[in-house]
Amino acid sequence: MGIAAMVGAPVKRREDPRLITGQATYVDDIKLVGMLHMAVLRSPYGHARINSINAEAARRHPGVVAVYLAEDLKGAVGPIAVAVPLGKMTEGMGIHGPLAEGKVRFYGDPVAVVIAEDRYTARDARDLIEVDYEPLPAAIDIEKAMQPGAPLLYEEFGTNVPFGMHPSTEEIDKVFEQTKADGGIVVKQRIVNQRLAPSSIETTRCGSRIPQGG
Repeated sequence: MGIAAMVGAPVKRREDPRLITGQATYVDDIKLVGMLHMAVLRSPYGHARINSINAEAARRHPGVVAVYLAEDLKGAVGPIAVAVPLGKMTEGMGIHGPLAEGKVRFYGDPVAVVIAEDRYTARDARDLIEVDYEPLPAAIDIEKAMQPGAPLLYEEFGTNVPFGMHPSTEEIDKVFEQTKADGGIVVKQRIVNQRLAPSSIETTRCGSRIPQGG
């Protein structure tokens, strides 16, 4: 069937039968010899200082291969890449690694990971990790976060605004002024749109080797 014939026509999806009959294979269905499982301990706070982390009980738990904190990844894992240039903050964002260090900056911020022989052991060991949080003020409104005196996620930058764009409006202003001079109407409107970050339901699978120890 050509593309032209498909437009507006009821086309049966070839993948549906295996999906709705449970015959499809997802990443979670993959079972490999010697495969390990990871559980992530995430922050219950949107903004808090990490005073201490005690992961000894998790490390001693039977079936646990390794437990990693931010300090364990230094020199072994690089910082999280910044996909969009953020002006003066772009270089500073290099301090943000895969695990929170010293401070959590959003609800669910990864604090520690447990690698174990099965998912249940990983989750049980994860729950043994003790984190002493010191909750900090948070600005949950974008406009309030931009105001002077707002709680800062990165104190070293002195602002929550990563970058600003201020193009010249001189020509546009002239058009508006001429429109009003000619008896026209200039309408101002404030439009608020939600943030949108589409993501696939299933994560991307990848392979890696876990360093010994930890």
